[in-house]
Amino acid sequence: MRELLRGFAKSLPSFSLNDKISAAAAAFAALVLLSTVVSLTAFREQRALYGRLEALSAASRNIERINGLIYAVVMESRGIYMSADRTTARRYADSQLAKLQQLTKIADEWQNQITPDDGARFAQAKQRLDQFIAFRTDMARQTISVGSTAARELGDNDENRAARTALNDELDQVSRAYAEWMSELDQLADARGAAYFFLGTLGAVKIMLLATAVLALRHGVLRPLLDIAKVTDRITAGRIKLRIPHSKRQDEIGRVARAVEAFQNGVFRIQELEQHEIEFERQHADILREHVRLEQGALSTQQRLDAAIASMAQGLIMLDSFCYVLMVNDQYRALYNLPASIARPGAHARDILAHRAKMGLLREKPSEYLAALRQRMKEGRPSTVEVDLGDGRVIRVCERPVQGGGWMATHEDFTAQRRNERILARAEYFLAALLENIPQAVVAKDAESLRYVFVNRATEVLFGLPRSEIIGRAARDLFPEPTCTLIENFDRQLLSDETDQTPKSHSVEMPGNRIREVVVRRLRVSIGEGEPKFLLNIIEDRTADQRAAA
Repeated sequence: MRELLRGFAKSLPSFSLNDKISAAAAAFAALVLLSTVVSLTAFREQRALYGRLEALSAASRNIERINGLIYAVVMESRGIYMSADRTTARRYADSQLAKLQQLTKIADEWQNQITPDDGARFAQAKQRLDQFIAFRTDMARQTISVGSTAARELGDNDENRAARTALNDELDQVSRAYAEWMSELDQLADARGAAYFFLGTLGAVKIMLLATAVLALRHGVLRPLLDIAKVTDRITAGRIKLRIPHSKRQDEIGRVARAVEAFQNGVFRIQELEQHEIEFERQHADILREHVRLEQGALSTQQRLDAAIASMAQGLIMLDSFCYVLMVNDQYRALYNLPASIARPGAHARDILAHRAKMGLLREKPSEYLAALRQRMKEGRPSTVEVDLGDGRVIRVCERPVQGGGWMATHEDFTAQRRNERILARAEYFLAALLENIPQAVVAKDAESLRYVFVNRATEVLFGLPRSEIIGRAARDLFPEPTCTLIENFDRQLLSDETDQTPKSHSVEMPGNRIREVVVRRLRVSIGEGEPKFLLNIIEDRTADQRAAA
C-alpha cells in the first residue's frame, strides 16, 4: 500500500491540470452524493424512530394514568365500604363514577394509539379493564340506589379481588413490554449516533477536500500564474535574462512558463544585437573623445596643479622616499631666499639644506637635519614644529607622509603671530600686577552661579581670608546674614539692569564678624554682544576714614 501511494505521488506531476481538477471534482461529487444518501436514510429512520418513541411515551403515560385512576377507584370503593350513612356513601359513589368515566376516556385514547403489533397484548388488558370498569360502575350505582351495604355485598369478595389483581398483572406486563421497547429504541438512537458521526466525518472530509482543493488551486495554479505574469511584466519593462519559474513542470503551467522563456530568449537576442551595435558606436565615439581629451588635458591638469600650488599662502615642498624634490612652490623659495636653480623638481634635499646653512637660515648641520628628516619619513609620523631662524623669524613647519613613501611639508612664517602672543602675555602680566597692587579690592564673579572667579590681594586683606578659600565659592558661603543676602540682591539687580552703576556706600559684616564701611562700584562684563558673563566689583574700604572723621 505504501509503495502504491509513493508511486501515485511520483506520478502526480505527469498529470495535466485538467486531469487533476476533474479528479478532485469527481471525488468531491462522490462524497456529496454519499453524504446525501446517508443523510436522507438517517432522516427517514430518525422520523420513524421519533414517531415510535412518541407513541411509546404516550402509552406509558396512559398506563401510569390508568394505574393511578384504578388506585383512586379502589380508594373510593373502600370509602363506600366504610361509610355508615347513605349520604356519605353516595358522595364516594359519585366520585367513583367520575373517575371511572376518566378511566374509560383514557382507555379509549390508549386504544387509538395502539399499533397492530401491540394489538394482541392490549386486547387482553383492555378486556380486563372493561370488566373492572363495568363492575365498579355497577357497584357505584348499587350504592346510590340501595346503599353501601349492597355495594359491600357485591364487591367485597375474593373473586373481585382476584380480578383486580389479574388486571394489575396485565398492566404491569404491558408496562414492562413498553419499557423493553423503550430500551430497544434507546439502543436504536445510540446506533443513529454512529450514523451521525459517520455523516460528520463525511462533512469533515468534504471540508478538508475542499480546503485541499482551494490550497492546491492557489499554490498549484494561481500563484504560479501570478509568478509567470510578474516575470512577463518585467520582461516587457526591459529586464531580460530572468529565471522563468515553474518551467520544469509538465502540465499546462509548465507549457506557459516555457513559452514565456522562449519569448524572453528571443527578446534577449534582439537586444543583444542592438547593444553590440550601440556599444560599437559608443566605443568609437569614446576613442575620439579620449584622444582629444588627452591632447588637451595633459597640459591643463599640470597648469591647474601649478596654479593651486602657486596660490598657497604657505611654502610647499614635496619629496620622494629618497629625498628628491617632486614639487616646490615660489613661497618656499621666498621664505629661505632659494634660487629656482637649487629649489627645483629633481634636486636633492641635501642641496637645499646646504644653501640654507650657507645663508644662515639653518641652525643645525645639513647632515644632521637630513638624517632626522629621513628618520621621520621612515616612521611616517606627522609633526608640527616651530623653527627659529638666524634672522629672527619663526617658521612653523607641518610635515605629513604621502602615499607611496613620499613626504610633504608646508612652511609658514609665524613671526608676527609669535610677536603678538608675546605682547599679549606682557599685557596680561602687567594687568595682573596692576590689579594685585592697587589698594581697592577687585572681585570678579561668574554671572550664572555668582561664584568668585578672581580676587586680588586687597580682597584677601578686606575679607580676612586667603584667595584659595574665596575662589569657587559664593557670597552665601563666606558672609553671614544679612550681608550675603544683600550682596546677592545687588548682583541680581545688576544682571537685570535694574540699578545704576554709580558707587554705593554700605556697612558690611565681613567674615570674622568685622564691620567695614565700603564703597562698591559694580560693573557687568560681556564678551562680545551677548549676555554678561562676569560681574566686576571694585570695593574701597573707607572704615578708617569714617572713624577718623568721627
